[in-house]
Amino acid sequence: MKKVASVTLFFFCIIVFSAAPPASAHDGINAEEASTGDMEDMKDFLLHLKRHRAQRVTSDEGRIEFRNAMRNNNGVWRHGDTYVITVNKSGDGAVTGDSFQSGDIILFHGKHPGALSASLRGIPVFRRLMERVEEAGDEVVCVQDDRPGRGGGHICAVEDSDTGEAGDSFIHVGGFDHEVSDVSFDKIQCPNLGPEYFGKSATRLLPNGEEEEFTRTNADMVVDEESLKNYLKTVDEHITEEFAKVSHSRGRLPLARMVQLMPCWREPPWQSGSIYFYIIIYTDKQYGIFNGLTPQFQDTSLILIDENNLNVGQEVREIVEEQNEGFLTYLWDDPVVSGDEVVCEQTGAVPGTPLENEGDNEDEEVFCEAGSPIPGRSPGTSVKRGYFIRTDFGIGGTTDYVLGSGIYPKSEEGGGSGGGGGCAIAAGSGNELGFAALNLFFIAAALFLATSGKSRPGEKLLTLGLRARRKDRHR
Repeated sequence: MKKVASVTLFFFCIIVFSAAPPASAHDGINAEEASTGDMEDMKDFLLHLKRHRAQRVTSDEGRIEFRNAMRNNNGVWRHGDTYVITVNKSGDGAVTGDSFQSGDIILFHGKHPGALSASLRGIPVFRRLMERVEEAGDEVVCVQDDRPGRGGGHICAVEDSDTGEAGDSFIHVGGFDHEVSDVSFDKIQCPNLGPEYFGKSATRLLPNGEEEEFTRTNADMVVDEESLKNYLKTVDEHITEEFAKVSHSRGRLPLARMVQLMPCWREPPWQSGSIYFYIIIYTDKQYGIFNGLTPQFQDTSLILIDENNLNVGQEVREIVEEQNEGFLTYLWDDPVVSGDEVVCEQTGAVPGTPLENEGDNEDEEVFCEAGSPIPGRSPGTSVKRGYFIRTDFGIGGTTDYVLGSGIYPKSEEGGGSGGGGGCAIAAGSGNELGFAALNLFFIAAALFLATSGKSRPGEKLLTLGLRARRKDRHR
């Protein structure tokens, strides 16, 4: 009898568990269904988003993964012109400043990454929606879209928050499609550092507890490896000081303040010509959370392979894992050089590019927009000398970030990056690559052929030398 009972129980469990939906199943309206449905469908779509987000977003990495999923076209959270926009909520003075009203800061945009930090409140129908949601509590509210040519549909919004995170409330909006030119950056307030800030000596605390002196350096002052290192250390100091000014839970990124500062970081003194910086969350998935040149690299995995089959993100991770900071030479897009870009030729699915969001998008295809970087590929073929440091921006906790920037050994538009000119690769600095004499030969050959009028052949020679040095490094 015991054997019969055990067998019966075994088959009963099989039937029950096979009938149960998987843990990652979605229990609500998706973006495609909301795009063809009515107002109630759009409401259910936002409630579905809010429930799913509460279940999945329990860390900075989880937040980035979810934002990445919300940008994937033809997925659960975006279908063509139906997507999610997340904006600030008024009364969040500890993080965004008391003068900001709801909708003044775009914290996330499912379609236009370049609209991040801007305001949509200047559009009358959006402003009416914000006024309604402020009084609605947890309820979803909607208004009719009365803009010309929009079909008179409904746009809806619901309030949300990160449980237990100080001052981090926000509003999700669904059904509101617009052009990127409709946003306004008038609310942006960049810190005024003053001319006396740069060129001065400063100190930073190293992970081992020792202090290191450096010279505060802006993007215009970067001409070689040493000034590149000083530039990144200055960026680290600046961001740490800005984050210390706002209220946030220890170990959690003050996202609203960071989004406020992003437009400032894409202008002088932090960006100039080929010089800009970016921030990667320090995990094995290497999620980008800011890029001073390419907003499309935010909220997405930076598992990117260059033309030499080098996994750039993985190499960077190994460097900071071993020594907290260091150099790497790889292939990338130089913003002042034309013709070195690697982009999608047409909008559509990218074959052979699996998503890295376990559970969220496992059955979805990865799409890219024409003219945008190809998911999984380095965006360019110019040789770049990158420098990276590991930091926590003074936040503490268990999450670290990688702060990176780089210079280009040559440029076809003036002979150097950052206005300095000359060669930026110095033997014996950063991670020791060896082959000093071979370096000089390849660099000289590259510069000679680059000026001979042919189509970038010197780069091919230089990258052959890089391959040899990387092989030696991994022996």
